[in-house]
Amino acid sequence: MPCQVTVLYATASGNTEQLAVFTAESLRALGADVRLQNIADYPAEQLARASIVLVLASTWGEGAPPPDAEAFCAALHEDSSSLAHIRYAVLALGSSAYAEFCACGRRMDEDFARRGAIRLSPRVDCDTKYKAEFTQWLEGIQSALKALA
Repeated sequence: MPCQVTVLYATASGNTEQLAVFTAESLRALGADVRLQNIADYPAEQLARASIVLVLASTWGEGAPPPDAEAFCAALHEDSSSLAHIRYAVLALGSSAYAEFCACGRRMDEDFARRGAIRLSPRVDCDTKYKAEFTQWLEGIQSALKALA
């Protein structure tokens, strides 16, 4: 699987970061060149140079992005330039106790699609018990990346 994958995570509690680290390690084990980064340290303008982007994003409170991800999310939403060169996938985490369940990841998924990016795999929304959904998402990513190779 000789491809470059950017794994971005947006987290408030750290759970999403742990899943992102696991994602990066599993893709490296398959031979992918993986760049793992907190979305807070990744200016949205860098998407112009990315080809495969995986986003793992938690939702903060009633549908907001985690505080560290606010600038990236706003830039992704407000910019209208094409991202048609990107294949992407989103894992959204949240709590179904909130009305805006997984809203941050859902909005990022919609913004990537609106800007022409191509879904590598469907978005998966995870509640507080997320192991099975995460495993399903990661397996889908691995299969999709193998098909691209």
